[in-house]
Amino acid sequence: MIYAVINQKGGAGKTTLAVHLALRLHDAGRSVAFIDNDPQQSATRWIAAAEPEMRLESLTTAEDLVAQAEALAEEYDDVVCDGSPRLNDQTHVLMYLADKVLIPVLPSALDVHATLETKDAIDRVTEARAADGMEPPAVLIALNKVRTTGEQAKIVRQALAELGLPVAKTSVGLRDAFIKAVVDDTSVHRDGTKSRGHKQASADLDALFHELLQLPAEPALALAA
Repeated sequence: MIYAVINQKGGAGKTTLAVHLALRLHDAGRSVAFIDNDPQQSATRWIAAAEPEMRLESLTTAEDLVAQAEALAEEYDDVVCDGSPRLNDQTHVLMYLADKVLIPVLPSALDVHATLETKDAIDRVTEARAADGMEPPAVLIALNKVRTTGEQAKIVRQALAELGLPVAKTSVGLRDAFIKAVVDDTSVHRDGTKSRGHKQASADLDALFHELLQLPAEPALALAA
């Protein structure tokens, strides 16, 4: 199973979700390989510190992705890809290769407009896969870094739904626990702090990843508690 975590502009929390997904799958007993397609290589440093035994590949060109992603998927249960922070050739290749695509979006009007570009990219990739006799990728858009009031998130969620985009029921909150996870080279579900913020952050991700895993691509995986 190939998971691609992408977005059309930086700052939406793409790398945080990709790393947490990879670690959550690993801790559920899956064999996981991680592809870092982001030129900043933030995920590479994070994964290398958090889980040194995880297979880690820095594939920053479309050619490298085509050459290696599917081979990794044959060797490992899951391949998690942290995409480039913009729509480019690598992003389109990732979307073409992926079984499931997770797209974090900030709860702002600007991000809704940017998501229109993502919708066009999804449509083009779907057409390309159909021409090759493939089903479309399973896509899930997640509202990320949502403040507790969530009023703007409700407006954004409705706008995305009106565009015909598949929006996750789960919103991921704006929580300090995610910042601490980066600093400590870990994930919120591994952190031993057990504060209310960490529990909420972990619950947000568990619910989001459950939705992602339930998308019809193969039999759903139940993450261990």
